[in-house]
Amino acid sequence: MTETVVILGAGSGFGFAIAQAFGQQGKHVVLAARHEDALQRMTTQLRAADISADWLVADATNSQSTADLFRQVVQHFGIPETFVYNVANTTLDQPRETPTERIDQAFDSNVLGAIRATRQFLDLADTTVPRNILITGGGAALHPVQATTTLSLTKAALRSYCYSLADSLADTAVYVGLITVQGISGTSEAMQPENVAQAYIQAVTDRNQTETLYPAGEQKTSEFTALRAATRDPASLQAFLKEHPAAKSFLETHPEFLQE
Repeated sequence: MTETVVILGAGSGFGFAIAQAFGQQGKHVVLAARHEDALQRMTTQLRAADISADWLVADATNSQSTADLFRQVVQHFGIPETFVYNVANTTLDQPRETPTERIDQAFDSNVLGAIRATRQFLDLADTTVPRNILITGGGAALHPVQATTTLSLTKAALRSYCYSLADSLADTAVYVGLITVQGISGTSEAMQPENVAQAYIQAVTDRNQTETLYPAGEQKTSEFTALRAATRDPASLQAFLKEHPAAKSFLETHPEFLQE
């Protein structure tokens, strides 16, 4: 039977690229997220490229929803070989102003969702069965700045959980890999989604380190600080978007970034 990869948080950027990368290796990919229309569109694209793909609606903040996701995957495709948690609430905020309710929501998406879903994935089979857990981390965990207060603290908590989980499974056949993505999609050649996706492939190929820093080596500053420097005035912003048009999506979905 073809090995199955479940990607929770399968959006049109990194999630789609990760699915494509695994699919090109002959894996069967199952895309999961909240929005049915987007899932259908991405699945159609993958199938058009001769990649075996299906989709299922799932909400990472709802334990019953993710339990149903795994139940359906096992029922139709067998126990999945790899689970990718690619969910992230990336809303930017400030340390003294953000309502704690919003912090709770981000923590639920970025940390508790990962904990619940990985536990459910682990419960699908004995830990003697070789499987992979891949979790998308972020450079914000390493370089907190005021604009990324909640993102940084939740990514730092997620990073801590990954290391603890990896330690608990060190003597089993289950591999835990944290992919710490130190950049914003489309802001450089390295940050093109198809290039970032290769870090996930390499992690499950090697299976020998808990954390993969991508790009390799810890960056000296926050990716958000670097982006702000590159877009500090209208002329700089125009020049940056001309060179990196794919970054427009991030700036459009985070207007608060340019308003500060």
